[in-house]
Amino acid sequence: MTETVRRRLSLLFVVCGALLVPWIGVLIWQEHGAAGKRSLGSSWIGLDILEACCLAVVASMLHRDHRATSPAAAATAAVLCMDAWFDAMSAAPQWAYAESLTMACVVELPLAALLAWVAWRTLPSRPVAP
Repeated sequence: MTETVRRRLSLLFVVCGALLVPWIGVLIWQEHGAAGKRSLGSSWIGLDILEACCLAVVASMLHRDHRATSPAAAATAAVLCMDAWFDAMSAAPQWAYAESLTMACVVELPLAALLAWVAWRTLPSRPVAP
């Protein structure tokens, strides 16, 4: 993977993680002070925070060409797929369901596919020293 591609992907992952921050704020506001209590809404907030952190970690590792980029990218792809699945399966009928499917098909799953590609392309080709 070239330096230019790594830098651009790194920037893309940082931007995607940063764009989750206002969305997390919206979710917290919708919880009306119930965030942190045992509820499905709190679970979504925690999952979105995890996604934002994972994207930032992958961006940092990719930018530095770190040897652990591959497993971090693969794990982040799995988290995004899990989020898409649970969003779609827990959405209310009609509008909310259509919205969750649209987000999954347009944002989460393509980003997960890109992360899986990054995980494949950044597999260490050299033996790891003991």
